[in-house]
Amino acid sequence: MMYSTSGATFWMIAAFVVWILLVGGATWATVRVLRQPHDRPQPSLPSPLDILERRYAAGDITREDFDEARARLRERQLDV
Repeated sequence: MMYSTSGATFWMIAAFVVWILLVGGATWATVRVLRQPHDRPQPSLPSPLDILERRYAAGDITREDFDEARARLRERQLDV
């Protein structure tokens, strides 16, 4: 009786392909994770009202200018 080795060859090639896919997938996943940007909180910009209050506190603008600009900011916030 003759025995065929074609079945064993098929399973050997299939195991090799699965092994290559596993190693390739792990490599791809590792590279993808390492290339992701780090989640850092973005520095928040001061609001227009904060800037206005700082300018008033520093003496850059008068009380009348401050009140007028604050009223304009409030109007604009209501329009949105």
